[in-house]
Amino acid sequence: MAADEVNREPPFRIRRGLPGDLAGVARVHVEAWMSSYRGIVPDERLDALTVESDLAAGFGSSLTNPAPGIACFVATVRENEIVGYAFGGPTHVPEPGFNGELRAIYLLQSHQGRGIGTALVREIARHLLATGRTNMIVWAFAENPYRRFYEKLGGRPVGQRTADSRIAGTPVLEVSYGWQDLSALAHP
Repeated sequence: MAADEVNREPPFRIRRGLPGDLAGVARVHVEAWMSSYRGIVPDERLDALTVESDLAAGFGSSLTNPAPGIACFVATVRENEIVGYAFGGPTHVPEPGFNGELRAIYLLQSHQGRGIGTALVREIARHLLATGRTNMIVWAFAENPYRRFYEKLGGRPVGQRTADSRIAGTPVLEVSYGWQDLSALAHP
């Protein structure tokens, strides 16, 4: 075996999320918030965030009891370890010109830059197309250092709003990115 094969990361797999994935998805949510939003969300809010508090507040209901058209996809490595996830479906509030929404995507920092996030977004785009949605919007904190990811995938800035964040505990400025035609994103 060559030396580079010994150090190679195991491949990842994208699959539909299952109710039994809830604890793993919540763990990714908490860890991603702590690593991504420090300095954006007040420290005391992040420091109080735990998997248990997330679950107690109802996190993951879209996985255990999804509304019509909502799908969750998880990214796994090794023995089914969840390292990322994405939720998508119809827009949760009417968005002029958009009928689909990437509602959430989070990935452990240690697994970023490996194509996992792109694969998750593509799977959401495929799901939206399969359910009759032809375009998609996503909202992100304006200060989120990772929001350029959406631009790299062809998302175009389309709006901004100030929204109350349950976890941030304060109004935050959000920006949106949109894709008018999901076919190129879903089938590169």
